[in-house]
Amino acid sequence: MVNKMTYATRDNGHIRTFSPDDTSDTMYIETYGIDIDEILSKANEKWPGIQNNEITIHAEHIQTDCLGYDQYDVFDYTDFIVVEASAEYIKRTAS
Repeated sequence: MVNKMTYATRDNGHIRTFSPDDTSDTMYIETYGIDIDEILSKANEKWPGIQNNEITIHAEHIQTDCLGYDQYDVFDYTDFIVVEASAEYIKRTAS
């Protein structure tokens, strides 16, 4: 499934911003102070009954601010924990 994205602007439309949107099989969590128990809890809230072996967890460093500028600035990026439900779980729970 292709992830949806939300684009916005700030500073009277001069600066473009971005945030990844959750989908039916993917969840993005900002990494500030989160631990594995919280990640698993959020996964269980989104996907009731999901087992730990039915999820994949990885990190992504995504540019979320000042899109279109050609100069790298670490503050324009956000670290996310990306949690994905397996295709088997999605298929099993589809109604």
